[in-house]
Amino acid sequence: MTKRNVVIALMGALAMVATGCSKECETAADCSDKGSAGAGKQWTCSANACVASDVTTPPTETPDAGTGTPDAGTGTPDAGSGDAGTPPPAGDMTIAEDGDCSTTASCMAGLYCEAQKCKPLHLVVTERVGSGGSTTDRAVVVYYKTPGAGTATPPAAATTLSQDTSGTSRFPRWNREGTAVAFENTGTDSTVALWSRPVPFGTASQTQLTTAAAAGTSEFRYMEWAPSKNIAWAKTAGGSTTGISYIEGTGGTVQAATANGVFPSWAGDGNSFAYSANGQGLKNRSFTTGADAPIAGPSTSAEQPMHNQKNDVLIYLDAKGNTENIGGTTYLTGLYAIAPGGTEKDIALARTESTEAGGEVKSFIANHTFSPTGTHLAYVRVYYYKPTVGSVVLCNGSNCGGRQGNVVFVHTIDEAGVPGSEINFANEATLPSFSPDGYFLAYVSGSRLQVQKLNPAGTDAATLKDGAPLSHTWGTLQTNRGDDHRPRWQPR
Repeated sequence: MTKRNVVIALMGALAMVATGCSKECETAADCSDKGSAGAGKQWTCSANACVASDVTTPPTETPDAGTGTPDAGTGTPDAGSGDAGTPPPAGDMTIAEDGDCSTTASCMAGLYCEAQKCKPLHLVVTERVGSGGSTTDRAVVVYYKTPGAGTATPPAAATTLSQDTSGTSRFPRWNREGTAVAFENTGTDSTVALWSRPVPFGTASQTQLTTAAAAGTSEFRYMEWAPSKNIAWAKTAGGSTTGISYIEGTGGTVQAATANGVFPSWAGDGNSFAYSANGQGLKNRSFTTGADAPIAGPSTSAEQPMHNQKNDVLIYLDAKGNTENIGGTTYLTGLYAIAPGGTEKDIALARTESTEAGGEVKSFIANHTFSPTGTHLAYVRVYYYKPTVGSVVLCNGSNCGGRQGNVVFVHTIDEAGVPGSEINFANEATLPSFSPDGYFLAYVSGSRLQVQKLNPAGTDAATLKDGAPLSHTWGTLQTNRGDDHRPRWQPR
């Protein structure tokens, strides 16, 4: 079992016990990997979004709905400035919900331009359906709030992504435009396959991209799609998961990217990914040069890299040889960051929280993630009790002085990877996930999806949180595979 799988098993045992937006392009050259723009068309970059424009006419002011990407640094939207009848220039994030739009970049935070209307962003997660010994995983899509509700009201139900509703589906992942979701599905005939389906569904059917047999894997672990045109995953065979493969999001032949390693994390340009290889630390695989090389700085025990897709700062876990026996060998990971060409920075480390006559309350880090805006990150601090005599146990609210086992923290970070303030964000919570505009944080608590609106300028829990969280009650979420089951926001 890998170090990461030990942590996943541990997290499952708990039983649940910034302003700014990202850019798709800056010049037309950044759109070169999007394929043909169509007859008589060429790719141009308008308002930081790739737009198919007429060759003989100037580019339009706003990109087509669904392909627009917000302009970084536009600041906090003005809730009262949107005019639903006359869309403002692309990129100013001022059009309110249900207002007319031609680009997502013009919609306010938390919204997406869907059928020329600004609608709430979607989230995809894996739901656990059934009870007792008869349960099924289902990849589902849901609005973060009920569309058109006067207040932030969560939907009453989510929608299953797979059209094979009798099968098992999981690991949903968005494409970079936020218009389609890939997921693994196991049919009633036990065939495991990778599928893609447009969102919203409309009349379009799902498309099979490949089968597990053709891909040389039994499942599609650690899968990632956005912001690349390729979907990457780690191969699983028997009890081993290592070696990263990929396929274009439109389908085709499965290609091998690396001979070993897990946890691919795409860089912001979608043309390379970082990954971790057992005993080798962090490496980078470039699709531009074909190079596969170690990342200088982190130790050989570093694992689970994750890109800041705005500036390519990496955050990652590293136990640096420290372990604890918590129902088996558990690596006491801390969280670190490194900027391109920089040095390692401590973000949040494993530590002793308190010492009592009978033992110690201690903690380590898991389930880290970056805000796409690049200004914040989040992670889970896992608390456990180590008695002077006896076995180590996880904190569960009734021991450790009432401390919960899983607590989500939010941390500020700058462009050099230097951490700022640490904020205790949510108790009995896990799997944090920032919205693409940085104004919302989704997480799981009590096996339910929670969505908290943020004030990115906040400096503590009271000022960072904007109102009460939206507690979704429509289903029970799967959490036992860590990042594989993290809620994923629709890219803007």
